[in-house]
Amino acid sequence: MKKLFACLSFIVALVSCSADFLAEAESVLSAGETKSTPKSSTTVWSGNTDFNDSEWKVNIQIPSNKFASFSAGSKIQVEWYASNTAKNYKKLQFDSMGSSWNELTGGSFIGGYKESGENSPGVIPTSNPLAYTVTSANASALKSGGFALMGYGVVVTKITLISGGTSAKENQDESGTSSDVATKPKPTSVTGTPFYNHGKLHVSGAYLYDSHNQKYQLYGMSTHGLNFGDDFSRYVNEDAFKTLVDDWNTNCIRLVLYPKDYNGYCNGGDKSKLKQIVKNGIEYATKCGMYVLVDWHVHNYNPNETKEEAKIFLAEIAKEYANYGNVLYEICNEPTGSPWDSSIKPYAEEVIPVIRKYAKDAVIIVGTNTWSQDVEEPLQNPLKFSNVMYTFHFYANSHTDSFRNRVENAINSGLPIFITEFGTCDASGNGGFNEAESKKWFDLCKKYSISHLNWSLSSKSETASAIVSGCSKTSGWTSGELTDSGKLVVNHFRSDCTR
Repeated sequence: MKKLFACLSFIVALVSCSADFLAEAESVLSAGETKSTPKSSTTVWSGNTDFNDSEWKVNIQIPSNKFASFSAGSKIQVEWYASNTAKNYKKLQFDSMGSSWNELTGGSFIGGYKESGENSPGVIPTSNPLAYTVTSANASALKSGGFALMGYGVVVTKITLISGGTSAKENQDESGTSSDVATKPKPTSVTGTPFYNHGKLHVSGAYLYDSHNQKYQLYGMSTHGLNFGDDFSRYVNEDAFKTLVDDWNTNCIRLVLYPKDYNGYCNGGDKSKLKQIVKNGIEYATKCGMYVLVDWHVHNYNPNETKEEAKIFLAEIAKEYANYGNVLYEICNEPTGSPWDSSIKPYAEEVIPVIRKYAKDAVIIVGTNTWSQDVEEPLQNPLKFSNVMYTFHFYANSHTDSFRNRVENAINSGLPIFITEFGTCDASGNGGFNEAESKKWFDLCKKYSISHLNWSLSSKSETASAIVSGCSKTSGWTSGELTDSGKLVVNHFRSDCTR
């Protein structure tokens, strides 16, 4: 009887598929993807359970027979809202049951994140619903023992199982196509600007090339975190970018969006507002004929912790700006504790396709382990995508000859390096301004045409800032309104770099 019901469900699912879905599936298969089992969505629990017990004794249990059709790629979706009894802290923990309860790990969350540096179990929910995508090991454990949900500070109203396993690649595509934004038409290129002169960029060997197949170097400024408030996001304006192009002689701006830090995209920030700041930055840069790097600023954690949100965010940007040839993507800024083979490369193999679905040949930059300095790892096991570069970061007072040797060796071995962030001081960003070591790095960048972006376009009271603390201007800065770092970097852009 169960087999008959499953067959009937399968037929109904097939009949209900639209022509558009079938065409899309055919397109995916032609690109080397594999078919997946049709999905089914089943509500297995509904109610109004308030997880307000600090000892985590309150729980909801779902029996194992509800997971009979689960496989890798299936999802457990929880609908929730914050409890009035515990507004300041909320958390949920997804467990498999059996002889003992074990937290489900290895899969990925959308609508929540694991706390950075936190050894305690559970996930912080950030949006409703919260969903967990299971691994094959998770699916086996759930089929054997069932599921338990515990938490604190959260009221749960519904649990839905979305079964029917998907291949990893199909799951990427699903996450990447959830946006309904329209693709903007190709913008008019402004005569005489960097993008007008050099066009769409591509990677060949260890180097970045322009549309005329000439080696090309991007250089300019990085914003500070756009999620940290108006003191930082106010520099995303057209006049500021005109100053960067016309006065500072730059050709690129990096737009920095933290997922997990304070007010981050996945940590309580206003997603709509933050997304709009990034989109405004792309538009301003395009009007000024600049290249623009959209940075998903993974900072000091494993990038897989915010992978699902990254896929959705980057897919939306890529879809909306698919016709803008000046947009580049940085998919993880400074991962730590994340070996290349087991963490960063698999992450990139999921994230890159959701960008490439729309921005077919955009340049994509992938961070490396240990604050984006372990470039030897991808050298031994590179990604199998075209137009990909690898991140290296330096702060001149902390990273000297041995680090320059690592970059030089990687480039000479054929690895395309992009220095998406550099500072003239200590790695902390504050103290240790070092003009001599900075100039050695500038010489290396010039020798190998390495693209490099300075941290940061802000007036934060720290050595790495380009603008003096207390300066209220957001464009047209004079020399006296620049820090020592700002003066050094601007002089470098003007005298050593060709726009």
